[in-house]
Amino acid sequence: MLTSPVHDELVRVGEINLHCLQWGEQGPPAIFIHGLTANAFCFQAFADALASDHRIIAYDLRGRGASDKPTTGYSVPIHAADLAHLIDALGLDRPVIVGHSLGAMIALYFATHYPEKLSKLVLIDAGGPLPTEQPDWLKASIERLGTPIPSFETYLARLKMAPFLGPYWNDYADIYIKHDVNYNEDGSVVARTPRTCVMEEGLNFVEARPVESWPKVQVPTLLLRAGQGMFFDNDQLLTEEAAQAIRQGIAGCRYINFPKLNHYTIIFGVESGPAQEIRQFIDEER
Repeated sequence: MLTSPVHDELVRVGEINLHCLQWGEQGPPAIFIHGLTANAFCFQAFADALASDHRIIAYDLRGRGASDKPTTGYSVPIHAADLAHLIDALGLDRPVIVGHSLGAMIALYFATHYPEKLSKLVLIDAGGPLPTEQPDWLKASIERLGTPIPSFETYLARLKMAPFLGPYWNDYADIYIKHDVNYNEDGSVVARTPRTCVMEEGLNFVEARPVESWPKVQVPTLLLRAGQGMFFDNDQLLTEEAAQAIRQGIAGCRYINFPKLNHYTIIFGVESGPAQEIRQFIDEER
């Protein structure tokens, strides 16, 4: 049974509104940051696993989901500034920050530029330099943006054809995809994320500077890697070599590899391991 959010609201952050979810009303707070073309509901599996005794908060990045979509203003530093404002708006005291994919890059940058605003850092399948060549699966994710699909059923069927999604499809994938699209008057659907914001972020990605950030992280850090390939055995977003570099670059970084999970299934509750590792990490005293 899916846990329902106790809060589902727009929060004013600077000059924009961010769509924010919270599951759970007691325990330590943790803010989850999603990836490049995703939305806050991608973290439903973690909410189900943790919200009984943690406050699990997730939000749609600017340009995504139900958050405002300004014409310009997309980069890792801008997202990090939004996160700082969100923490203030919610009145949180040094929450744990958890990021997946682009969200991990934002979380890493945030940890080094706003060190007083977090207590711990969790990086899920990102946090290092991007691959020299953009993986085919990432290209496909970006190319779907802005392209109308005749119906939601067609949209869903196409996603289920992906070898890294279809065999593992579950209720968590369903709720994520449900919040991934807008409906047009003719019944067609289109992804909520404008391609323009993603392209701008790509141009500005040099500002993330992950390698420079590693030695500046001052909080306990957990790195989770999805070791399974997407289309091929070696097309992961975070290579084993990059993961080891992060582990060595961030003092005291704890590293867990999940060889049977991929970039998506690591957040969709296909295995209980990622949520268990995050729970243990959040709850232990340091």
